[in-house]
Amino acid sequence: MKPFTRVLSAFAVGILLQGGVYLYLDQYMFAPATEFNVAGASKDDTKNFPDVKEGTKYVSYDRQFMAVVTENSLKIYKANESKPTNIDLKGRSISYFNWMPDRNYAVMGLYDSRDVVMARLNADDPEHEVDTKLEDLPRGSKIVDAAYSEATNVVYMKVKVQEHTYRIYRTDANYDTRRVYMQATDIGHIGVFYDEDNFFYDNVRTGDVFMFNGIEGGWRVINPEGRFRFIGVDMDKTIYIARVDEDNNALTVYTGKLGVGFNPVYKYNHPTTFNELTLSDVKNIIKNGSEETTKVTEDTTSSKSSNSSGSKKKS
Repeated sequence: MKPFTRVLSAFAVGILLQGGVYLYLDQYMFAPATEFNVAGASKDDTKNFPDVKEGTKYVSYDRQFMAVVTENSLKIYKANESKPTNIDLKGRSISYFNWMPDRNYAVMGLYDSRDVVMARLNADDPEHEVDTKLEDLPRGSKIVDAAYSEATNVVYMKVKVQEHTYRIYRTDANYDTRRVYMQATDIGHIGVFYDEDNFFYDNVRTGDVFMFNGIEGGWRVINPEGRFRFIGVDMDKTIYIARVDEDNNALTVYTGKLGVGFNPVYKYNHPTTFNELTLSDVKNIIKNGSEETTKVTEDTTSSKSSNSSGSKKKS
């Protein structure tokens, strides 16, 4: 073989090997840890745990752990075991608890008369929690909601500082925690993409839905004209919003994507209290329909108060 031909052959083999390595890294090493999360446990699946009467129950994504939460206590049960681990809250109260959707870690909002803390709890070692203190909060503040970006390890926390007034704090994989300033204080639902630091929230007072980029710090309104509320985002990065009236009753549900826009998918036959909506219920209606809704391709509803038009509000 001529020297030049040997060089070309070696170069081609090198390219193939490099491509194989990149493919392996992309498909396996760097694949989002949330691919198996889609089939996670339902939150009320407690059949492998004791029938505990007190507290609110939270089951981890793989059904291996159940947390029983009251304002002043936390017990962690392991599947098929009757004796729980009692977590020492160190005199603090719980304002928020949820399991991460792709691993046996829990996020808690803890507070006392002085501090507000986000705690991460490893269910395999529940007595050793990692605390992140939120700075510069007025007395009486507490974490009331959180949104997780599983693949980026970013957590956004919604903190209530007084009635109808909230702040957003962000922490990342390095526990770098800071307040991020939103274009609203009366913040409703929150959410984040599972693999991108794009955070979503709505302004309850004005009916605007916002997207905030946690890396660049930019923001924009993403809803069509009218009053809208944010319902949630899913693993396909589909965004779900609802047109609401002035009383925050849901009228029409829209779905959309960033950079593409939104389209109506169904309307409620009677205005429905927005806070009764859940993302899972909305997705089920889109898939299977409902006697209380009608599929639509155009939105003819108005954001005016349902009381002024005599419409019946669902209880």
